[in-house]
Amino acid sequence: MEIIDSKLPSEENCTGCSACVNICLVVAISLKSDDHGFLYPIVDDNKCILCNKCVNICPVNKEESVIPEEKIPECYAAYSKNEKIRFSSTSGGIFTHLAEYILNQNGAVVGARYKKDHLVEHTVIYSEKEIAELRQSKYVQSEIGLVYKEIKIILNSGKEVLFVGTPCQCVGLRSFLGRNYDNLYICDFICRGVNSPKAYKSYLDDLEKKYSSKVMRVWFKNKTYSWNNFATKIVFENNAEYIADRETDPFMLSYIKSKSTINLRKCCYNCRFKGVSRPWSDITLGDFWGIDKISDIETKNGVSAVILHSQKGKLLFDCIVNSIVAEKHDIKEIKQYNPCIEKSAPKPENDL
Repeated sequence: MEIIDSKLPSEENCTGCSACVNICLVVAISLKSDDHGFLYPIVDDNKCILCNKCVNICPVNKEESVIPEEKIPECYAAYSKNEKIRFSSTSGGIFTHLAEYILNQNGAVVGARYKKDHLVEHTVIYSEKEIAELRQSKYVQSEIGLVYKEIKIILNSGKEVLFVGTPCQCVGLRSFLGRNYDNLYICDFICRGVNSPKAYKSYLDDLEKKYSSKVMRVWFKNKTYSWNNFATKIVFENNAEYIADRETDPFMLSYIKSKSTINLRKCCYNCRFKGVSRPWSDITLGDFWGIDKISDIETKNGVSAVILHSQKGKLLFDCIVNSIVAEKHDIKEIKQYNPCIEKSAPKPENDL
C-alpha cells in the first residue's frame, strides 16, 4: 500500500477531510496515521480501478477552494438564556439551540464527540439528550470516517441535517455531496487549526501518570475562572481533578501562544479555507472576543460570534431567537480580536 495518486494534495496541503474515502466506490482508500497521529489517504493498488473520483472530489484540487470575494454578512453577539447550557458550552451556547431546533423537526445533527480513548470522531445524533456529547471544542482533529455517506442517505430520505465541523470538513462534505440540499444546514467555526492527536494523547498520558488514574473527562475552555480566563479541566476515574488556566496549561500554551503554534496539521499553517465570505457554510460560530470593549452585554459565561452567510442560515438563526440574547454587530468588530477568521496560525521556526 502507498500514498495515492500524486494528483491528490501533498502532506502540506491535505486537510484529512476524508471526502476521498467516502467517494471511493471500491473501498480502495483508507486513512493511515503519520508520526504525529494525523490521518492521510492510502490506496490499495489491488482494489483501485483508476476512476479518479477521489482526485476530482478533493476540495483542495478544486478552484472554488480559493477564498471568494468578500461579502458583508449579517453578524451577532449572542448567548443562551439557559445559564446551564451557556456555562457548559465553549462560547455562548448557540450550537445547542440550533441542534435542538433541527432535532425537534425530526432531523439529525452531525458533530464531533469524544471516543472512549478521548480521541475525537464525527457522529450522527437524533435525540436532544445526545447534544451534550457534541458540545464544546475538542482541539484535536476529529475522524470523519464514513459520516458523509451517512449524511447523504439521511438527506435523500427528506430529513433535515445540521452538520458542524471545521471549515475544511464543511468544504469536504459539500464537495462529496456534489449539489445543494435545501434540507442541509452547514455550520463551521472560527478555527485556529487542529492539534496533533499524538501530542494530545501524550499530554493526557502525562496527566494520568501524575494523578495515578485514567482520564474520565476532558473539558477544554472550562469556565470555572470565567470565559475570558478559560481553563482546561480534566477529571479522573479516582475523582481527582486537574484544572489550569490558559496561561499555565501546557497543551493550551502550545496551541495559542503568540509567536508560533506548534503541533498543528501542516495545512493549517497555510489554510485555504479562511475569509469572511464562506460559500460552503450557512453559519459560522466562534467566541466574540473583545465584545466587552464595545458593548454592555454580559460576558462572564461566554458570548458567541454568529456570522450568517446564507438566507437559509438566517432563517435557521431566526428560529432560535426566543431562546437566546442576540445583539447585532459588524463583521469588523468580530475580526478585530479574531484574526483566525482570515489568517492562519503562525508556523513554528522548526517544522513538525
